[in-house]
Amino acid sequence: MNDSQRLLDFDPDFCRRIAKWGAVVCLVWLALAICILALVHPSSRCPAWTIHDKKGGATSLWVVVGYFTGFPTAWLCFIVLRWKGFVRTICGSGEDRYKRFLASKGWDYESKPAAYVFPVNALFGFVIAMWSLLCSMPLWVMVLPCL
Repeated sequence: MNDSQRLLDFDPDFCRRIAKWGAVVCLVWLALAICILALVHPSSRCPAWTIHDKKGGATSLWVVVGYFTGFPTAWLCFIVLRWKGFVRTICGSGEDRYKRFLASKGWDYESKPAAYVFPVNALFGFVIAMWSLLCSMPLWVMVLPCL
């Protein structure tokens, strides 16, 4: 067993499935948001899908959808399409460059196994779930104040 396997709780197949599902969810949110903006006539509270604040400034919901759904969806799709490079980066982070803190100060044995295994699978699942939730935010902005 190599160092990256011992230091990282990382299953590439599991994480790839999670990333694919996250990309699909974000693509669905993006398609829904674009369909609503293009096909549904907004109420009088959001004329031309523009939200006005109390100070007189205006924000187009097209921009909000682009920033909070378009960019995150594109990034997640990029990760899914370039998965092998992403896996190399994760595995490379747990290999040669890893040195325990106490061992780097000369206070511990270097051959001693790592006391903590980093939970990459759980963290990756949490990040993708939050990413998908972020992608749904413009829909809530459209539905709650505008429709």
